[in-house]
Amino acid sequence: MSLIKPKGLILDFGGVIVETKSRSGWEDEVVSLIQEIVDVDSERIYTDLVAGQTAAKLWRNAVARTRFPREHSHEEFILDFIAADWGDAAREALKSHVSEICYQISYLSDMRIVRDGMEELLIWCKENSIPVVIASNALSGQMRRDYLVEHKLDGYFKDQIYSDEAGVRKPNPLLVTKAADAIGVDASECWYVGDHYDRDVLCGKRANAGASVLMEVPNLAARPFKVYVEPDLVVEDPTQLLEALKRRVEQE
Repeated sequence: MSLIKPKGLILDFGGVIVETKSRSGWEDEVVSLIQEIVDVDSERIYTDLVAGQTAAKLWRNAVARTRFPREHSHEEFILDFIAADWGDAAREALKSHVSEICYQISYLSDMRIVRDGMEELLIWCKENSIPVVIASNALSGQMRRDYLVEHKLDGYFKDQIYSDEAGVRKPNPLLVTKAADAIGVDASECWYVGDHYDRDVLCGKRANAGASVLMEVPNLAARPFKVYVEPDLVVEDPTQLLEALKRRVEQE
């Protein structure tokens, strides 16, 4: 299959721009943060935090089977998945802090490192007038924005579309079409690159992306179910993606 010459590049965040690794012990830091807000026993907070994370993960996997999955809000995540039974006073006290807590959970629970070759890819796209935009599921899009600023990569992206801000999550095709709209290019003229079959490749296909590209991630956790889609291209890393882009652009 001959891939289209892309007029835009849409990238996932985790697994594509950065590699992530779970960080142990983060829960204790979040417990301390929450204890500054509510009068709830630390053991109870810890137990419900872990349970809430597990429940939210199961929920995300379940809604990935639907055609147009929505994203839970910060308030739903904190007040429903974690603090549903903490009492009215505690829940009310948490309301104004839900985004802050989601930010800290997102920041503390994983270690991140920019994937080798990513900056070279972004520089090449800029030099060749191919706009790049992010479309990513996220508990806290703001945390990811701040990460890119910290690593001086934010200037390479025309926009960043995150599920917690958009209200929909992949494989909902609206996340990819929103990203394409942000750069003024139809999704059918973009390459979309992600690291999961069930969320990314499927999302690209649903959005009628010009190409759905799978970027492989070492030691990626097994997905809970099979989806009947195949990527248009598989690459190992950003360096291989750049090579594929160069080959396609040089064909014309």
